Amino acid sequence: MDAEPGRAPCVVVVDDDEAACLSLGQMLRLRRHRVQVFSSAEAALAWPALPEADCIVSDVKMPGMDGEEFLAEVQRRRVQPPVVMITGHGDVAMAVRCLKAGAYDFVEKPFDADVILASVGRAVERAQLSREAARLRRLVELVGSGEDGWYGMLGRSRVMRDLYAQIEAVSRSDAPVLVLGETGAGKELAARAIHAQSARAGGPFVALNAGALPESVLESELFGHAKGAFTGAVTAREGRLASAHAGSLLLDEVESLPVRAQVQLLRVLEDGLVQPVGGDQAQRVDVRLLCTSKVDLAQLVRAGSMREDFFHRVAVLSVHVPPLRERLDDLPLLAAHLLRAAAARTGQPVPRVPETSLGEMLRHAWPGNVRELRNALERMLVTACDGVSGPFSPDDSFGPAGRLLSLPATPGRLKDEMERTERAVIEAALRDQRGEVTATSQALGISRRALYERMRKYGLDRTDFKL
Repeated sequence: MDAEPGRAPCVVVVDDDEAACLSLGQMLRLRRHRVQVFSSAEAALAWPALPEADCIVSDVKMPGMDGEEFLAEVQRRRVQPPVVMITGHGDVAMAVRCLKAGAYDFVEKPFDADVILASVGRAVERAQLSREAARLRRLVELVGSGEDGWYGMLGRSRVMRDLYAQIEAVSRSDAPVLVLGETGAGKELAARAIHAQSARAGGPFVALNAGALPESVLESELFGHAKGAFTGAVTAREGRLASAHAGSLLLDEVESLPVRAQVQLLRVLEDGLVQPVGGDQAQRVDVRLLCTSKVDLAQLVRAGSMREDFFHRVAVLSVHVPPLRERLDDLPLLAAHLLRAAAARTGQPVPRVPETSLGEMLRHAWPGNVRELRNALERMLVTACDGVSGPFSPDDSFGPAGRLLSLPATPGRLKDEMERTERAVIEAALRDQRGEVTATSQALGISRRALYERMRKYGLDRTDFKL
């Protein structure tokens, strides 16, 4: 059992001297240790929780099994806690034997309180560090093991099992689903899993990011448009709703949907008829709506930026995707998967992740969630040397909402700095839009052609940015 954060260390005292046990126990409890006392070695060995202790303090001279025999049995059983031996007999040879046999320390009676407490404190720290190292070794072994995941989602933690159960439950219905979660947590993967589990799995899955398009373009993308409906509409175009007929439409960042579009989409949900922009003939569609949001839509309703009837219509069912910080047990599996994917894209061997780096990753808050983890692993892959990944460095590009906040500056010519900044901004936009070129160009305020030229210049492939 790994020590829980904030939990008092457990010290086992083994001594047939009742007064010595009482005195030592009081000292340890005053130092906020949990103490378990046994009057014999045999009783201590019979205690099932002995391997879970943080330190064992044992007398040497005891009736029955003495301290040296007890130490030998502890070593034979490979019990983890360090053993501090105490005795009233100043036998140097005995002390040397115990230390050679594996004792952590040797303290003579009558012992000074500071001496025994310092010895126990060091032993407890060693035990906890040893457990942490063992835990990290187990996790490092997972980084390199393969797992395909469940519809692209990786995780065995309790919160992920809860998510899988939610997805299976809502997949049995045909009602609209609202997928909630922070930026980069994997909301689109959850939506795709809902579609793949549903009776509509054989139909199309069409995605549209409502937050990436201006209102006029969004309406055309969503509902389609007739020829001549606006300047540049040289031909009629089918909207995403029609494209998703007999399947599912994912409306990403539904909180960004303008009120006018909410009214139009509400009509589609009510009667199944889509009216193209500038068109006079409605088209019947059969679509299941899946929406994602990183904010509380009920607050938008109260603020007046979302219609209450629209909110209730799109949030018939809901699924919550947990942030990475709530499922750090899954981090090794995610890291293994993302590291292998990054290595495959670049044609590099998969490096080994050091325990120190993994420990730092497990302590990181991950405001950018899985997306931030992927970026960190790509940096570690690029800086790998001799089969070992580069060090983990937290990404300051992700704030609470996962937006780009700052860019690292490297001394150099102005042109180099500008190109580094431009590439970083384009990469961030591609990540936000999951590699969709049209949405990315509109978010950056440049043409598709200009974006393609810059992507070629910096060697960026849009498929690398699909989470």
